[in-house]
Amino acid sequence: MKISKETLIVTFLLTVLIAFIPLGAAAPVGTSENATVEAANNWLGVKSVHGGNNTTAIDCSHLVYQVYSQVGAKDIFFQKVPEMKNNTDYVNTSSPTPGDVIFWQKDVPQNGRIYWLATHVGIYIGNNQFIDTSFDAKNVAVENITGVYEEGIPYFARWSHI
Repeated sequence: MKISKETLIVTFLLTVLIAFIPLGAAAPVGTSENATVEAANNWLGVKSVHGGNNTTAIDCSHLVYQVYSQVGAKDIFFQKVPEMKNNTDYVNTSSPTPGDVIFWQKDVPQNGRIYWLATHVGIYIGNNQFIDTSFDAKNVAVENITGVYEEGIPYFARWSHI
């Protein structure tokens, strides 16, 4: 069987396109959106404690690290939120998809307390919702991007390593 030069070129180009174009990529790139959201859902209800890093108690940056580790994010390592925000491996996106991380630009005072959002992180799960170590519930919970979470000016990023 003889393959024409045109068929060979088209096959090669399609292979290259499939290999290098992320199809529906979520954070971290190369993992399933469902796997990332499912891994985050497994932490729901765990107590929120600064410095916590296990299924008994966890903080926001450890939550992102643990979820991304569970879904196989390559070269992921633990960082606190300020370092995460400055890490160029987290690539900002204006089109968030489930599994991306959500950061905030500023803290928000409300009802006599301060929501320390500038040093907070969560995992976007779609439909204007995210999973985080909740300020109000004091455990890992699903939150809506409204109120203080909207006032804090959210932005999104994904771990870039395949």
